[in-house]
Amino acid sequence: MLLKTEKVFTTMQYINSTIFFTILFFLTSCSVFLYDKPSKNTVSQLKQSYEVSLGSGWTEEQANRLLVTFDFIYQDSEEPNPNLNPSVWKISNTDLQEDFKIESADNLDHITLRSDIFSIQESHEENAQETILSNQPFFRVVAQFVTEDWTNISVVKQILKDGTDRDRIVLVLKEMYGLSLVRKDTPEANKIGQKLQKYIGELRLSKFKNQELVELMSVYEKFPKGLHKIPKLKYLIRSPQAPYAGSAWIVADCVEYAAATFSIKNENEFQRVILHEKAHFLWEYALNGKLRKEWSDLGGWHKDPNNKFGWAKTKSRREFVTNYAFSKNPNEDWAESVSYYLLHPNKLRSASLDKYEFIELVMLQYTDGDVPFKRLKTLTSTD
Repeated sequence: MLLKTEKVFTTMQYINSTIFFTILFFLTSCSVFLYDKPSKNTVSQLKQSYEVSLGSGWTEEQANRLLVTFDFIYQDSEEPNPNLNPSVWKISNTDLQEDFKIESADNLDHITLRSDIFSIQESHEENAQETILSNQPFFRVVAQFVTEDWTNISVVKQILKDGTDRDRIVLVLKEMYGLSLVRKDTPEANKIGQKLQKYIGELRLSKFKNQELVELMSVYEKFPKGLHKIPKLKYLIRSPQAPYAGSAWIVADCVEYAAATFSIKNENEFQRVILHEKAHFLWEYALNGKLRKEWSDLGGWHKDPNNKFGWAKTKSRREFVTNYAFSKNPNEDWAESVSYYLLHPNKLRSASLDKYEFIELVMLQYTDGDVPFKRLKTLTSTD
């Protein structure tokens, strides 16, 4: 009888323990859930200062990062209390093509963020403002929301102007233009070297100077926003003794610049080289075959196996913006013409109004940097 009582007592102990730990787990879970939600103070500051409301699913850390980023962007602004449209910020667990999307309806902006955007380059510094810019791509989301061009934000301007913080210069180069630098003895260098072996032999690399990178970015800014990033243009390489000022290596997703390029005294010539090489990637990836044929026809280009460059033309020299545009093929004609469209549009217009208008229609398709890059099939006016 005693054994039976002990058994009942033991069973009751087990049941009570199970109930106790179940309740404890439930309370702990509730506590975590409750205390992980954004605080009333954070929610209030977002609303009062920036007209920002939060959807469900935000944690205090995430909400605080949003607030700190807004504060950071406006810390040097002449308008510390910006007149922003009311907005609702949501976190999505579904796949988004980009890091975020912005939609507007009835004077209310809806910003949807990818849920994993907060796991990228998290900062745990005590002074979060010191590392805000390196919290990419979250900084870019907020920056693009508050301004059409995040290069106008004072802190980014200062970094580019100062030219001394290499890590941040490289970061801005990557975030704004999708470009990475290739260093010696890296997997990227080995891969590019293999692809270029038959063209240039051994790949020799030298290091970009900070000011050279700033100069490159200042020239890239001449392209419309939608052409700041081109998916297949991924790398920049600097060669100590290249026989040419620049070369667009489509096969290796990179542009190569000679070290001597950055010593060109004529600013217009320097900018023309930079724009010319990037324009080759537009020829390859922004225009489909039909549009490349239309461009070729404008220059009177036709294939000629007897010509050393494989092309001949029926149009006279005066219809080409430079001797180089006239000398080789429609691809070089395009690259030269694009560089003059961006630098000296009147000269291109004088040489060929048809080419000027063709390029202008292309550029109009890419004025909006928020529209994903895609190859054009036809050209239409946006008027």
